[in-house]
Amino acid sequence: MAAAVREGIKGAMTEETAAAFWAAGLTVLQKQATQHAGRFVLGGLWGLARKASLFLALGGIVYAIGGWAALATLFKTLFTSGSP
Repeated sequence: MAAAVREGIKGAMTEETAAAFWAAGLTVLQKQATQHAGRFVLGGLWGLARKASLFLALGGIVYAIGGWAALATLFKTLFTSGSP
């Protein structure tokens, strides 16, 4: 029985079918990587837009109270790494 299964697999798995199998797998991996990269880029842009809108909303108030130095501190707080 084992020999018959082995011979059946050998007969079914030719170089052409193996190449087609791996090509299909690589195509699927490439599509998934492209989709993931797109989500990553859009997520980064959304985060930057959110920080910019927060800076614009708070910037006028901070500038009126503390001037340019306070506005620069707000900018550094929002746009340096490690901030939310």
